[in-house]
Amino acid sequence: MEPSFICIGFQKCGTTSLYDLFKKNRHVYLTEDVKEPMFYRVPFMRWFFGRRWYCQRYFGHYVDAVLGGTDNACEVGLITGRRGHTNDAQALSDSPTAAKACPQNASVDTAADAAGICQDPPLSEKQHQNPLSSTGRHKLIAGEINAGLGYRNCAKWIGKDFAPNTKLIFMMRDPADRCYSAYKYFLALGFLPVSAVSYDLKHGHADGFDHYVRSVLCHKECRRDIMKKRFKYMCFSQGNYATLIGEYLRYFPRSNMKLVFFEDFVSDQETVTKDIMRFLGIPEDPDMVFPVKSNETNFKAVASISPLILKIMQALYYFFFEFLSLGRRCPGFFKGFMSIYDWSMDHLTRPDTGNEKMLPETRKLLNRYYRRQMKQVEDLAGCPLPERWGRAQ
Repeated sequence: MEPSFICIGFQKCGTTSLYDLFKKNRHVYLTEDVKEPMFYRVPFMRWFFGRRWYCQRYFGHYVDAVLGGTDNACEVGLITGRRGHTNDAQALSDSPTAAKACPQNASVDTAADAAGICQDPPLSEKQHQNPLSSTGRHKLIAGEINAGLGYRNCAKWIGKDFAPNTKLIFMMRDPADRCYSAYKYFLALGFLPVSAVSYDLKHGHADGFDHYVRSVLCHKECRRDIMKKRFKYMCFSQGNYATLIGEYLRYFPRSNMKLVFFEDFVSDQETVTKDIMRFLGIPEDPDMVFPVKSNETNFKAVASISPLILKIMQALYYFFFEFLSLGRRCPGFFKGFMSIYDWSMDHLTRPDTGNEKMLPETRKLLNRYYRRQMKQVEDLAGCPLPERWGRAQ
């Protein structure tokens, strides 16, 4: 089974809130155990495991769900946002569905688990063509919501693996606001230089962000490398929406793409979400409750070295529990690992209660950098951009 829709992102543009909303809809089947699969984000994984592994690993129980034997699998959690920390009261209050239990999926084939895959019977040709078809009491549309699919070669591999009629969702916000939000989010997670973390701890977010932006955008060589080294410059690269969407346009028609503005999503979450559902052919579910706010940017590092330790922990997490599926085969090991990770989060980070606004001069610099991208997004969307985009202050 392969998904019939993919939400490409982008990071810090509301994809987690959309994920939590779709998890409430009984007609949607999202990736099993993992919120944002690394499969297409890490080139080695696509080459080594292959497309069949992807379908088995993330959608292996889809047929059982269609037949009414199980509901959507529980996600292990987005570790970077402490979504796996079920005892964190703040995380639960910010994300009502983060710790949702799925007891129906607790029993799976032992031999399949031992192999790290799910050996469900293959779908018929008709079911592949029409994922909304119902063979029991469930009507399910399978999909992936992954804010990190804007890196190098993601579009190429997805375009190669998926049919042109696959529906794509792109969620975007004002590029400068997105960049600042991503900066604060990545500070504690090891995705920014140690020097940037140290400077931020001494001077605060506003000055720290201004210093980091100038260290990149005011140097021609760094600006030139932003889209070549997207992971290194992820605060900036993910805001080049038009370029990233253009890569997907090589493989998918514009008619199968929906562009969603974060500002509209925030102001009227219910209307925008239902509009997305109509585009995807997902029936409405009365159990969905609006609004949902999944804000994960609520912690910061206690020392400049802390993010590097957390980055190593995250790499181990993805290796053990996504690629090797040890969360299913060794639940005790998963519980122990998460206890260690949560302890590390508690001691290496602290709540980030700062609300410093971006400096006006920083915003002007970012607006100049993204000016052409914003014009191209407006042309792609066929409508004016939200008023907040490109504002002076």
